[in-house]
Amino acid sequence: MKFLTSTMLFTLLFLSTSCLNQEDGKYIPGVNGPKVNVQDGKILLTVELENIEMQGGLTLPISKKMKNSNITLGPAMHDDGTWGGTMIKVAFDLKDVENDHFKVVSPETLPDGRDFPFMVNGKLPSLAFHVPKAKDATFYVSKKAFGFFLPVKIPEDFRLDVYYRIKVNGKNYGVVQLMHKENADDQSGVIVLLSLDEVRKDKGLQKLMKMSKRAKSRVF
Repeated sequence: MKFLTSTMLFTLLFLSTSCLNQEDGKYIPGVNGPKVNVQDGKILLTVELENIEMQGGLTLPISKKMKNSNITLGPAMHDDGTWGGTMIKVAFDLKDVENDHFKVVSPETLPDGRDFPFMVNGKLPSLAFHVPKAKDATFYVSKKAFGFFLPVKIPEDFRLDVYYRIKVNGKNYGVVQLMHKENADDQSGVIVLLSLDEVRKDKGLQKLMKMSKRAKSRVF
């Protein structure tokens, strides 16, 4: 685990200039994002939790099987210069799934045992990695998909179903869905899932990822 100073967090998380045109999704109470960017050849997924405060920051590995991918948490800085909430930034390297660990994987459900809402059989073929220090998130990884379930407390009076596609430059890269509690033992939260086949076949995105390796630390 690596602790970061406020200055480093400011540089890593918030001073970014994006050249990816992203469509705004429907609003989930207390959650902004996810936003998709590229940095150092990796895909960045950024989510802000408005009602959770952090005084410091940290960077954690997603899994020992994913040496090039990690998650960073820290206080969020807004466009007007004010601070508030928590920013979660996941840096995912496609190289991490190009190994034998992710070729044949078992079907997984959500952490509370419920089915994935947008899968035909309710299960996602992937390896699941639970990271308690990353706001209790569970990551799902295979050669076909990458994403996570992030537990988020949703107001009881907000019962709208929220589902939308992640679109960058007019192309679909994945889905976002809000999960409400159905029973006392269920977890409410947000599912974010990228289709890696869509990422791989987008020549423009692949070119941008290669270019970002030469422009160290710049966020596209």
